Amino acid sequence: MMSATISYDVFDTVVTRDFAHPRDLFVHLGTQLRERGAHHLEPLDFARARWAAELTARKLSPHTEVVLDEIYAVLARQLGWDEAAKCTARDLELAIESRHLRGVPLMRPVLHAARAEAGRLVFLSDMYLPSAVLRTWLAREGVMEPQDLLLISGEARVNKNSGALFLTAQRDTGSQFAHWHHAGDHPFADVVKPRQLGITATHLTHAQLTARERKARGSSGEFALVWRSLLAGAMRLARLEHTPATDREAVLWEVGATVAGPLFYGFVRWTLAEARKRGVRRLYFLARDGQIFWRIAQAIQAVEPDALECHYLLASRLLFAGSAELDSPGALRTLIAPNVPFHSLRQMLLPLGLDETWAQSHLPDRLRPVQSEANLSPAEREALADWLLAPAQRPELQAALERRTAQARTYLADAGLQPGEPVALVDAGWFGTIQRSLEHMLGSTNAPAPLTGFYLGVMPPGVPALAGQAIGYTNQFAPLPLMREESHKVLIELMAQSDHGQATSFVQRDGRWTVQLQDAGPIDLAEIRLFQKAVLTFARCALATASVAAPPEDEFARVVIGPYRTLHDHPTIREVRVLGFLPHSDQYFEQRHATLCANLSLRATLAALADYRRRPPHWWVAGQAVLGHAALLRTFRWTKMLWWKLTGRSE
Repeated sequence: MMSATISYDVFDTVVTRDFAHPRDLFVHLGTQLRERGAHHLEPLDFARARWAAELTARKLSPHTEVVLDEIYAVLARQLGWDEAAKCTARDLELAIESRHLRGVPLMRPVLHAARAEAGRLVFLSDMYLPSAVLRTWLAREGVMEPQDLLLISGEARVNKNSGALFLTAQRDTGSQFAHWHHAGDHPFADVVKPRQLGITATHLTHAQLTARERKARGSSGEFALVWRSLLAGAMRLARLEHTPATDREAVLWEVGATVAGPLFYGFVRWTLAEARKRGVRRLYFLARDGQIFWRIAQAIQAVEPDALECHYLLASRLLFAGSAELDSPGALRTLIAPNVPFHSLRQMLLPLGLDETWAQSHLPDRLRPVQSEANLSPAEREALADWLLAPAQRPELQAALERRTAQARTYLADAGLQPGEPVALVDAGWFGTIQRSLEHMLGSTNAPAPLTGFYLGVMPPGVPALAGQAIGYTNQFAPLPLMREESHKVLIELMAQSDHGQATSFVQRDGRWTVQLQDAGPIDLAEIRLFQKAVLTFARCALATASVAAPPEDEFARVVIGPYRTLHDHPTIREVRVLGFLPHSDQYFEQRHATLCANLSLRATLAALADYRRRPPHWWVAGQAVLGHAALLRTFRWTKMLWWKLTGRSE
C-alpha cells in the first residue's frame, strides 16, 4: 500500500514572524539602511520602493515567480546602488528575516505526528527567499528534519496558486494526489487549488491576525509603523504559544495574551519609567492585584536590568483599614456600614481590628445577630454603627486600631517601607485606599507620610485626602469611565487576580510579624495560573523585540488600552460566558462573592433595570446584553451614558 504524502505551507502555517504583516519588515529594513547611509528615504517610502521593486520584478519575469536577487536588481536600479550596496541591503533583509522568524509552537506536535505517519514531510512556499537559507531557519525553529523536502516557488518558477508547484512536488516525490494531504493558511492556494487536483486539504487559520491584532497593527494601508506591527505580532505569538484543551481555556488564554497582556505590560513599563524619573528606589507591588504586575516587572528587569528594586507586598484594604478613618466619623461609618447588598457583623468588626470574641463580651444582647456571618438588615447595620461609634466605645476602638497599627508598622519596616524612603506603591486602583492607610501608619494622624502610588486607574479623591500623589495610567492616556461603569474596575481586577487568598490579619512567627492569608475562596487557581502565564507569555514576546523600535509612550498606552476597551464594550458571547461568571468580591472581608453577569429571563432583566438591588453587583451591562435582551439593555446603557454626559459626569 502506498504511504501517504503530507505537505504544509510554510509562512503563517508552520512559522510566522515577529512582524504582524510580512511587508512591515520592509519598514524596519528601511530604517536600518537609512541609519547606515544607504538611502535618504523615509522608512515608509523605502518600504513602498521595496514592494514596488518586487512587483516590477514579477512583471519582468516570464515565470511571474522571482528570487530575492532579481528583486534587488530592480531595487538597486531604482535607488542607484552599486553591486556592493545591493548585496549589503539584500543580506540585511535576510538577517532581519532570520532574526524575526518564529516557529508556531502548536504546530510542532502536529508535524511530529505527521512525520511519524508519512516518513518525511513536504514544505511548499510561494516565496522569493533562497531555499538553502530558509531550510536552515526552519531546522532551527524545529520545523524541518533532514529528510524533509522544501520547494520554493521562486526557484521552481511555478507556484501553488496555479497548482504547478504541487505537480513539481509530485514529480520529485513520486507520490499520487489521491494519497496526498496538504495544509496551509491561504484559502485558494492551500485549499481550493489542491482540492481541484484531487489532494485533500485543511485550511489552517491559527496564524492569521485576529480582529484585535489587526486593530493593534493599526494600518489601513500596505504598511504599519514598526512598533505597532511588533506589538500586534507579539499578541499573535503569545496567542499561538498554547494549545487549549477546552473552549473555556481558549478564552482565558486569548484574553490573557491579547488583552490583559498588552494592557498590563504597558502599565508596568510606564510605571518603571515614571519611578526612575522621580528618583524612586523601591517599588512595592501591592497584593493581590499587584502580583501579576510584579511578575511582569521581574520579566522586564531580567531583560533590561536597572537599579530599581521591585518587591511584592502582602497587603489588603482590610489589613490597614481604620487608622486613616478614626478621626473622621463619616469615613469611619462608611467603612464599617457601607451601603452594599451583603454585610455581616464580622465584616463590620474586622476593619476596626475587632472580632466575634470581642463582640460576645461587649455587644448588648439587643444588638447581637444570631450568626456573626449573617447578612445584617439596614436597620441592624445602623444600630450597630451607632453603638460602635458612640463615645463610650471610643477607647476600645482606638486601642484595637493602635495594636494593629503597631503590628503593621513593624511588618512594613521589616519590608523596608519606612517614612522618608524614596518608595512608591503599585496597584490596579481605584480609590488609593491602601495608600491613604499606609500614609497614616507611616506618619501620624496630623502629619501623614506622603507616598506616591502608580495605578492602572484612579477615582476622584476620597476622604480623607491623600497626602501624596495617586497617578493613574489610564487617567493620563485614555480615561476609563470608572464612575459611570463600575464593571471596569471588577473586570480588570478579575484579569489581575493572584494565586493566593486575601491578607486578613497579622500573626507573629519566629519573633516577626507576618501576614495571615485566608483561603483563596471560590476561584479556580489553575485558571488564574493559566491566565497569568498567558500575560507573561505576551510580555516575553514583546520584550524579544523591545529594542527594535521604541514607541511613543502616549501612543503605545492608547493602543494597549484599546483591546481592553473593546473587550469591555463589545465582548463576544464566549468571553462573557467565562469572564462574566468569574466570582469576585469587593468587600473588605471576602465573605460573599458575586459575578458580573447572570442568566436572566426577560422578567428578571426588567426587574433588574427597575431596581438596582436586583442586579449583579457592578453589573456588566455590555456583557449582559450579549447573553440576551440586547436591545433593551443597550438602550438602558445608552440612556445612562447620555445622562452622565448631560450632567457633566462622563467619566
